[in-house]
Amino acid sequence: MTYSDTAAWLRERLWFGAGVGTVAWLVWLASLAAGGWYKDAQGTLVGADHLAFYGAARCVYESREATMYDPRGLYELQQSLIQGESSGSMRYRNPPFYALLYLPTAGLTFYQSFLVWTAISLGLLVLSVFLLRPARPWRVVGWALTFYPVFATISFGQNTMLSLAVFAGVYRLLSNGRAFAAGLVAGLLWFKPPLLIGLFVWWAFSPRRCFACWLGVSVTGLLLAAVSFGVLPEASRAFVDTLGGNVGHGGEGAWNKHTPRAFFEMLLPEPKNTADRIPWQRAAVWSLTLAVVAVSVGVAWRVARRTGAPVAVMFPVAVFLSLWASPHALIYEWSLLLAAAVVLWERLSASREAWVCLFALSWAVLTVSTPLALLQIRHLNLTVAVQVSVPVLGAVGWLAARELTRARPPEAQP
Repeated sequence: MTYSDTAAWLRERLWFGAGVGTVAWLVWLASLAAGGWYKDAQGTLVGADHLAFYGAARCVYESREATMYDPRGLYELQQSLIQGESSGSMRYRNPPFYALLYLPTAGLTFYQSFLVWTAISLGLLVLSVFLLRPARPWRVVGWALTFYPVFATISFGQNTMLSLAVFAGVYRLLSNGRAFAAGLVAGLLWFKPPLLIGLFVWWAFSPRRCFACWLGVSVTGLLLAAVSFGVLPEASRAFVDTLGGNVGHGGEGAWNKHTPRAFFEMLLPEPKNTADRIPWQRAAVWSLTLAVVAVSVGVAWRVARRTGAPVAVMFPVAVFLSLWASPHALIYEWSLLLAAAVVLWERLSASREAWVCLFALSWAVLTVSTPLALLQIRHLNLTVAVQVSVPVLGAVGWLAARELTRARPPEAQP
């Protein structure tokens, strides 16, 4: 079947996707109601990931900033904040300056802070869509809420909508020719540096043209570092001391990761017993990961050379690379694909039949892959598991790149 035939078939069945996305929200809300709203029906703390940011802000609020990167001290603080409602602990791995963003809600209870930041996240989602300037923004917001990574962001209490707003702002400024301002805004992503990978690759292809972007992102980085060391010196020193462990950490469940590195780690898992570990396994994982990333960068270079690297083409490429090349892109971080999707749909509208097919495939695989991986690891107790999203997303990236080399955005047309 051609893109045109497949897109026609899919358009008649889009209601199914909307229904699945709506059911996820209804099931979650019903589960929270059954658990008394503070927990879900299985006893999981609502918005558990928010505890990492809230706990870090409480360290500042209570003048205990050195505790921010102390696992034991942070665990004891978090337990006191949630009255022992959960036995788990959420490590804080972001730079110290990021904790200041949550300081306004640090005086509230955990539950109140989560509700405030849930409202902020939804507001940032709307803002992001409007910054991207689609023809029908509220329809885009509606469809975005059916995307499982967006649901995961809100229900987990994560911060990806802030990253989405930053990416949307970068696109808006670059499309308006304001490269330095775009770099300044992009620098806000220093709170989660791997998300800058795609932008850095794009800008490296045209270093002179993108010099102002490099300058802007550097200025923001220096300012944020100054804020960290000026306002939170003890936490900043602790962050530097623990940086190596933070960069190499693998504390999240492998079932929740969607990157080449996670894919190969699940195929070549290291034994839990240190004595049984084989030295070549880790080297093989990293070698395969770097090979896949290198090929992806090569594909991005080819797209840039063949198209002249207009913003409408390279911005979606940069978003994808930021997630694809990151060692720790979890399911909620794939919400950033929304920014790429809106730009492709609006600015390269001649290829919409292709986008319908590729968007639907991405939507479907990111909806089912996490529970499938969880089934393999936790319920079937498989030693070797497959994160099916990774090869599928790799294929989507390749097919999208082929389409981009043929597409001509409005700014590239004579």
